[in-house]
Amino acid sequence: MLPHQVKTDARRVLCPIAECEAGYNLKAAFPDFPQVLQQWQQATAAIATTLLTESDIAYGDAPLQRFDFYRAQGAQRPLLVFIHGGYWQGGDKRDIGFIAAPYVKAGISVAVINYSLAPQARIEDMVAEVQALLATIAQQADRLGIDVNRVSLMGHSAGGHLAAFVAAQASALPVQAVFAISGVFDLVPLIPTSLNKALTLDEQRADALSPVLQAGPTGTRMHTIIGELETAQFHLQAAVMANCWPQVVAHHVVPQTHHYTVLFPLADGDTPVCRAVIAEIGDAGRR
Repeated sequence: MLPHQVKTDARRVLCPIAECEAGYNLKAAFPDFPQVLQQWQQATAAIATTLLTESDIAYGDAPLQRFDFYRAQGAQRPLLVFIHGGYWQGGDKRDIGFIAAPYVKAGISVAVINYSLAPQARIEDMVAEVQALLATIAQQADRLGIDVNRVSLMGHSAGGHLAAFVAAQASALPVQAVFAISGVFDLVPLIPTSLNKALTLDEQRADALSPVLQAGPTGTRMHTIIGELETAQFHLQAAVMANCWPQVVAHHVVPQTHHYTVLFPLADGDTPVCRAVIAEIGDAGRR
């Protein structure tokens, strides 16, 4: 069975300890990451002069509590908030702004955010920061031209976790849709890996932070998105999430992409997965 054909009735993600490192150490699994990162950065620089409206808007006092805003034309536009990945300990909004291009063209404004990182911050702090970002969006909605009833979250990897987890909590804005790209929804398998050195998760905290153990958000529709060539553990994470949250309305396997290259089709308005995101946000305004 290929990884993208994973099917399970499980409600937790199981990983033998001996296999967890290989399943979750993604820079080892996909050693072309430095080249992909350079492509991300080049694509972001290419759109900055034409699409980046404001940079480094503060939503708090900490240095990384900032977001870049890509504004779509018109008033009362829907907003897509993008949360970068990096296992809660790396990544930057300046790497990943290229993701905004097709959505701005489709009339959807985009906020690409930074947040504090481990080991200086705990995952619980990052959750609070995304909630603070939503509160700032609510306060500045008129200035930014945002329809506060049409806010969606998109996150990659650790960002997919934060998007799902925040959507399940009370916040300043209702979350209309979540698009979780190669998300981690059950954190327990990370405990025995080298990635946990900065995160310091134990089983109690990992359970408390796992969306699979949260009640799904009422009124929010969720799409899970994953690269076909992703590790089997990440395919299993998405499969288990679908078992736990009836809010998962669609699952997209993006052909011939892995954990990092999966973002390129999401930044291309001609691909099925990007069109599905745009349609979900647009349809939400008519439901």
